[in-house]
Amino acid sequence: MPTPLPNDGLLRAARLLTGFFQIVLAIAFAALLIAIPALILSQEHIADEVLVTATASTGTVAASVAGVLLLGAAMIALGYVFLRVLKQIINSVGEGDPFILENAERLRKMGWIAVMVELLKLPAHAIAAFIATQVKEDTFTIDLDLSFTGLLIALVLFILARVFRHGAAMRADLEGTV
Repeated sequence: MPTPLPNDGLLRAARLLTGFFQIVLAIAFAALLIAIPALILSQEHIADEVLVTATASTGTVAASVAGVLLLGAAMIALGYVFLRVLKQIINSVGEGDPFILENAERLRKMGWIAVMVELLKLPAHAIAAFIATQVKEDTFTIDLDLSFTGLLIALVLFILARVFRHGAAMRADLEGTV
């Protein structure tokens, strides 16, 4: 029989932090969705400020920036879902029953989310590189780390999913023999 851990300080802190970061991501997502039409509607004004030596049209640069913002919004939405799934795992640990098939699926889902975020960085980085060639120096910066950390996290999550799946199967076998 699982033993609940309702007063575990680490789990309580993890729940609070994931909730806080979900709120932050929701606000960032909304801000990006508001920024996209604002950018499109005010592209001529923005062009006057930053496009001195652009070889592309104002519309092309504005659409490119909107594309980066849209990709950023997608990454933020994936981050929100990642945290929601993490919170479900945290809750199952608090209930005293983490080695269940649902958690194995949750970890697998988190792994795929990490992969998707890394894949979304590739077009965002390419578009940002194009934009950087079109604007005044020091008016546009975007920091998209193209690192293997996200892929490593995905790999760890996929392995943990298998561990949890195996643990759940072992527990089911043990319960079947008792």
